[in-house]
Amino acid sequence: MSLTELADHIETTHHAYLREELPRLDFMTEKVARVHGDKEPRLLKTREAVVALKAELEPHMMKEEKILFPMVRQLEAATERPESHCGSVGNPIRQMEHEHDQAGNALAILNDSTDGYTPPEWACNTYRAMLDSLAQLERDMHQHIHKENNVLFPKAIQLEQRA
Repeated sequence: MSLTELADHIETTHHAYLREELPRLDFMTEKVARVHGDKEPRLLKTREAVVALKAELEPHMMKEEKILFPMVRQLEAATERPESHCGSVGNPIRQMEHEHDQAGNALAILNDSTDGYTPPEWACNTYRAMLDSLAQLERDMHQHIHKENNVLFPKAIQLEQRA
């Protein structure tokens, strides 16, 4: 896959998934924490982690789509090193990697506060659906971040160094 194809894939697969799933998880975690938070106080941590993750990921995706990915596409299409207001492609990549680390911290809180997304025996259907969705979010985020940190970003830096 070319870098352009990989950036397109990340946007159409992972970013599209997050744009749909984050508002749904925001609603679900609010509802479950409100209804069951007295019985399971860790649901408040779950809720806070989802709110923080959503607040982090929405501008993060915008920066990738409006700044970094266009730089990568331009770099791949260029015959010589293109000029950029960011300087090297490594500058926005470092910022994105830092934000990926923060997202990883939020995912760890989600996993911990839900006992690995395991519902208690008394959990209602919404609670169970929320946990299933959070587990899917974690799986998708790990794939998403892997594709960026371990494939797209190193290849973009390498391409820029050769230009």
